Amino acid sequence: MAEQETWGRSSYAGFRATIKTVGTGRVGSRSLSFEEAREAMRALLAGETTEAQAGAFLIAMRVKGEEPEELAGLVQALRDAAVSRQPKAISAVACAGSYDGVLGAPQLSLASAVLAAACGAPCLIHCGDTLGPKYGTNPADVLAALGGPARPGLDASQRMLESSGATLLHSGEAIPGWDRLARIRDQIGLRGPVHSAEKLVDHFGARRFVVGYAHQPYGPRIVAALELLGAESTVAVRGIEGSDVPRPARPQAATGTAPLDLPQQLNLRMPAERSSAADSAELTRMVLAGEEGGAVRTAVVLGAVIRLWAAGRCDSVASGVADAETTISSGRATATLEQMLAAST
Repeated sequence: MAEQETWGRSSYAGFRATIKTVGTGRVGSRSLSFEEAREAMRALLAGETTEAQAGAFLIAMRVKGEEPEELAGLVQALRDAAVSRQPKAISAVACAGSYDGVLGAPQLSLASAVLAAACGAPCLIHCGDTLGPKYGTNPADVLAALGGPARPGLDASQRMLESSGATLLHSGEAIPGWDRLARIRDQIGLRGPVHSAEKLVDHFGARRFVVGYAHQPYGPRIVAALELLGAESTVAVRGIEGSDVPRPARPQAATGTAPLDLPQQLNLRMPAERSSAADSAELTRMVLAGEEGGAVRTAVVLGAVIRLWAAGRCDSVASGVADAETTISSGRATATLEQMLAAST
C-alpha cells in the first residue's frame, strides 16, 4: 500500500494514501508500483477497506487507467489469494473474456474451449456469477443450461478437466473475497481494474492464456502484464462483446509479437436473437455435433484455433482450422462435451 503522504494540512495513511496516489487528477496522480498494486488488491480481497474506500479506489483507477505493471500487481494479489490446485499431468490454457458476459450474440466460449480440448489442447474457462455493467450470458450460465452446475466447486472443476480436458472454474469458489468485491463493483456500475485483472489469473497452474477484451488499448496491456508475470504464451482476442471468441466477420487476435492472420468473412453475422443461455447451450451442442454452420460455427472454430495456438498445438491458422473441422466431423467434440458434463456433478 502507498506510504503515508501529506497534502496541504491533511495527512493520508493506509488505504487512503493509496486512493490519493491514483485519484488526484492528471497532475497529482501517479501509477502504482507492482507491489503497491498487489497490496491494494490484497486489502480489497481481505475486506480491510470500507465499501466507500473500495469504490473510490475502483473509480479512481477506472479514470486513470491501469498500466501493465499495475495490472500485473493486481493480478498477482488475485493469484496469491486463489486456492491452489494442480491437476495431474494437465497444463490447461486459461481462457476468459469479460466477466459481464454477452448480450447481443450467443455465448460461445465454452464451445470453443471444448472443441480445443477435443483437439488435444486442455482448456480451463473461468468466470463468475452474473456481473455488471452488462449482466450478459456468461459461460457458467451456458454450463447450467447444458445440465451442469451453475457454480461448480473446485472439486467438480478439477474432475471435469481431468476427465475431458475441458472445464469451467468459478472465481467465487477459487478466490476468497471475490464475491464481496463483485457486489461492490455491481454497486458502482462501471468496469474497473478488477474486470481486467480477474481474466489473467493462473488457475490450476496455467502458464498459457487466451484473454478477450473489447477496447483496443487493452490488448497490449494484457499481453504486457502477462509477460511481466512470466506467461509462456498469451493470445489477446478482441472478441465478441469482449469475450474470448473472435468476431467471425473481422476476427482480431494477437500474441506478444504479432497479430494472428485469421481469415475474414465479411458477410457473416451473429444471430443476435439467440443470445440466451438456453440458445447458447443449444448452439454449443449443434456446432460440436456438426449440425450448425455459418457465423456461429466459424466463431467457435476460430476460438478453438486461438486456443490451439496458445497451447502450441498448431503451427498455422489453416492447420488449426483443419484439425478443428476434423474433430467435429469425427464426433470427438461431442464426446468431449459429454465427458465434461458427466464429470461436472
